[in-house]
Amino acid sequence: MPSAAQHFDIGIVGSGIAGSALAAALSGTGLRVALLDRREGELDSARGDHIQPAIQPILERWGVLNSLLQAGAEHRAGTRWFDADGNHLVTIGVPKHPECASAFLFLNHERIGDVLLNHAVGGGAVSISGVSEWSLDRVRSGWRISWRGVSGEGQLICSLLVGADGTASPVRSRLGIEIDRHRYQHPIAVLYGRLMQVPEPRTLDVHLCRERMVSMIPRTGGGTKIGFPIAAEELSTWRNQSESVLHEQLRCWCPGLEFEQLAFGAIYPPVSQQAKSYQGEGAAVLIGDARHAMHPARSMGMNTCFRVADQLAGLLGELRRGFKEAEVLPILRTFETQFSEEVTRRLAENHAAGLQMDTINGDGFPALVAQLRAAAGNPAISDAMALNAAGVSK
Repeated sequence: MPSAAQHFDIGIVGSGIAGSALAAALSGTGLRVALLDRREGELDSARGDHIQPAIQPILERWGVLNSLLQAGAEHRAGTRWFDADGNHLVTIGVPKHPECASAFLFLNHERIGDVLLNHAVGGGAVSISGVSEWSLDRVRSGWRISWRGVSGEGQLICSLLVGADGTASPVRSRLGIEIDRHRYQHPIAVLYGRLMQVPEPRTLDVHLCRERMVSMIPRTGGGTKIGFPIAAEELSTWRNQSESVLHEQLRCWCPGLEFEQLAFGAIYPPVSQQAKSYQGEGAAVLIGDARHAMHPARSMGMNTCFRVADQLAGLLGELRRGFKEAEVLPILRTFETQFSEEVTRRLAENHAAGLQMDTINGDGFPALVAQLRAAAGNPAISDAMALNAAGVSK
């Protein structure tokens, strides 16, 4: 535990996926990194679990890919699409491409967070969890973070401040950074269960039901996470549904599917947002949901975090331990340019998918069904969809 006024090169507020990913990517650079988080326990299990084939070479370069496999990560062959009658429309597989692994990986979200944070700490980062109060001040050498929590209190002074503290981001608020935000109409409900017949190989299955889009997302050990939009007035109803009612509703939506068990998981309101770059005094940057929150419709949020963390870490790795604030400012300007090029298109694409899913009256999604049928009969279309799903940059 750092003592009062201990100096670090980089102070990261938030040790979830984005903050831990950046710290893991910086392992081996020699830079002094500290992470602070109010959380003491595991990450939210309702968040993204799937790692795109094009992202896995990045994680291998960081030295965490084997750790994810050792933690129980499993392979996913691709995505299957079904219509409202349960008919298979098309399977979008994994492309053979030099930038890609041969399969998606999936591991429960909380385990991914553990692997990243453990790798960062093993590489010398300091992690402070259970922070109940913290304040932020400018000092001559950079930023001072004063904190108090379950393990005591202290102060950190860092040359670069990174806000990786989620969609609500107190760092963003305290720095007065503006944000563009779209709140979708329908919250996403998440159930956890296990199918009577677990597909092999595992696939992500999307059912274009008459009312809404229902995603069957593989979890490790044969489990399944089920995600779908609901009406706001249904919030309390879904939280209190009996298991038998959950079974009956899914039978109605997705003909032919039977579950051994089902349980309510969570409900959360999806948003699409992008923050502006920091224009104030000092060196500061936002990453993860604090900067670019995405709708979960295409499972792009976590993978985009990995891309951005790798991008930022590659630039910061040019600095030496003990760098001054003035040295990092031009690097942040370069990063902001690269960030815009990388994320803007992905945000737009994800937002379009989010709007497509944001309905409880989809009428069977005729336009999307037609597109998928066209893909089934045209390898050029299905190959392009496979490359996009795998995360291959265009």
